[in-house]
Amino acid sequence: MSQTEAVTINTQNGQMQKSTLVMQEVGGKYADTFVAALIGNQVKFFKGDIVWAALRFSCRDYNGNTYQDITVQDIVSFSKH
Repeated sequence: MSQTEAVTINTQNGQMQKSTLVMQEVGGKYADTFVAALIGNQVKFFKGDIVWAALRFSCRDYNGNTYQDITVQDIVSFSKH
């Protein structure tokens, strides 16, 4: 797991914090990897942290192209710092 520094974004409801998480499924070096947006209250995660995450996948079409977003719905860390 790795995480970018949080940035402030403008939304319809005001401003929020957003960071990007890179997470790899359990299963070794070649397990699937996901890049997901963490929006709202920010918790700092570190490389190698073990987490459980519920992800929301959404797609939209724009100008003939399809885009997919992955957003963290819920996340729990099992790592102690």
